Amino acid sequence: MTRYRLDRAHLMVLAGVCFIVAAVSVLVAFLTAGGGDLANGVAIVAGGIALVALLVAAVANLRPPVVLTLDPAGYRARGRHGEGTWKGVESVEVSDGLLRFTDGAGAVTAFPLSLVDRSRRAELIREVYDRLNTAHGYRRFDPTDAG
Repeated sequence: MTRYRLDRAHLMVLAGVCFIVAAVSVLVAFLTAGGGDLANGVAIVAGGIALVALLVAAVANLRPPVVLTLDPAGYRARGRHGEGTWKGVESVEVSDGLLRFTDGAGAVTAFPLSLVDRSRRAELIREVYDRLNTAHGYRRFDPTDAG
């Protein structure tokens, strides 16, 4: 089983958003602290939000989330990008920054390659073709045909 994790560029955007949320929450906490019971409650909640936002940024950057998993049976993409079995894939194509799988019914599942670390994209494409060839029992898919 091979796991492909989210690209660092996307993680930096996530960290930036988390830091902005944390900064606004700390500002709200400082502005409302000491103003009575309700204001102190708001300050505590804002401080908690700041802490959670910083934790999310730290955890995501220390261990990026898995966006695509390949195993001998098939593939699973995180989010709305779908999943499928290697036996069910009729064709695969790389174009416009997308890895497109077409099944026997003609349904297309597209996975954006930009989600995977730039240094592992060629490895991902090679592994997809290798797993398809293994599943179909012969060299049917050739990555040199990919756009």
